[in-house]
Amino acid sequence: MAQQAFPILSVDELLRDAAELQCPLNRDDLMHPTPARVQAIYEWFMWRLLGLNSEAIKNAVDEQLAVMEHPDMYIEALKFGVFQLTFNQLLLPAGIVDFSFKDLSAPTAQRFSVVLSALINFALFELEHEQRILEELDKGIQDLEEQEQTMMQETEQLRKTIEADKETRAENKAKMDAGRGKMEQDLLHVQEVYNEAKKYHDEAQARKEDIQRTNGRMRELNRELDKLKLVVSDLQTQIVSSPDKLQGRIQDLHDQLRRQTEMFKETEVKERQTTSKISALNQYSQELTSCVRLLEDWQNDVDRLRELESRLQQHQDDLQQLEAEQSDLQENIRVGERRIGMAQAELLRAKDRMDRKKAEHIARKQALEDQHAECVLRKREYDDQAAKKNAEAQQVEQQIRDMHAALQLELDKGEKAFKRIKQQITKYSIRLNQALDSINEHNAIEPDF
Repeated sequence: MAQQAFPILSVDELLRDAAELQCPLNRDDLMHPTPARVQAIYEWFMWRLLGLNSEAIKNAVDEQLAVMEHPDMYIEALKFGVFQLTFNQLLLPAGIVDFSFKDLSAPTAQRFSVVLSALINFALFELEHEQRILEELDKGIQDLEEQEQTMMQETEQLRKTIEADKETRAENKAKMDAGRGKMEQDLLHVQEVYNEAKKYHDEAQARKEDIQRTNGRMRELNRELDKLKLVVSDLQTQIVSSPDKLQGRIQDLHDQLRRQTEMFKETEVKERQTTSKISALNQYSQELTSCVRLLEDWQNDVDRLRELESRLQQHQDDLQQLEAEQSDLQENIRVGERRIGMAQAELLRAKDRMDRKKAEHIARKQALEDQHAECVLRKREYDDQAAKKNAEAQQVEQQIRDMHAALQLELDKGEKAFKRIKQQITKYSIRLNQALDSINEHNAIEPDF
């Protein structure tokens, strides 16, 4: 067996972890597992970890049987197939890769403990993962509470900043009121300067030399006047609009301060009410303590009664389990008898097919042997014909060689005759050229008459 990727738990550890998971597992299930109880435990883990119950598996099997021919032949195999496919979705991540039909039909204590160890290990891992997520959520809530406390502190700091801003705005308003008289004097001074510049400009019209100086002075004064007008306009805008805005902002801050004061008063009233409620609850707690003692005695009696009812229910469950196992065994016996009959019929059909195939094979073997003998005879004939053809080919090849030698001899003779004729033609050409030259020379001499 391959090395497991999870620890194999003992019986006590399995019972302890199963109780922690609230799994209906007892010691007898581990020591003497039965197919019905094993399947029930497996179905519980499928419901706990996959959210699937036996009803969903039964519906899937019924849907497949509805579209099949002779469903009685495949019902058991289909039940296990659907159960195995579904259960493997849980077993493969848990580390079990060799789950088979034997684990359900004939479970052993050792194999059942191995599968349960894998399932419990996987379930505890999932539970630990869930707890880690819950811890992260609790930590996030604590962080939000800390952020809320920080925001309250920042709100208090902003309230103090607003009060300081109110004081600063009041000081700025006093300074603006004090500077208003000075700005009016500056306006009068600017007006006087403008009048003087106007006077210089009128005088400069009569005198050409003073025009340039007056124009330069005029431009400077105009620029200074524009700057002063802009400054005065800005200051007037601030003087006109700022007091109303400041007054509105101050009124808003007063309203906010009044609301917070009322809130603090309501908080003090609630605190006094809470103190009185705490006193009443302390008295009520003392009375509850005496009631709890009475309830504990009554609870002990109820626990004993429940224990007796639990034992009775356990005996009833055992009886129902035995009846279910008896019904399963009877059904398995009927299915087995039906399968045996089908297997015997299939064996007879297989035997007939084998006999037919055996006869066909014997006939084919005889035909192949006859074909082999015929092929041997043909091979011998072909070998004789090939020997004759080889002898004839050798004779033809020798004749070709003789003809090639004779032809080569004739070619050599022809080449010698060609060379000899070529030499004679060359000599004849030389003599002919000499004769032509002498004729030409003779023709070139003029005759004497």
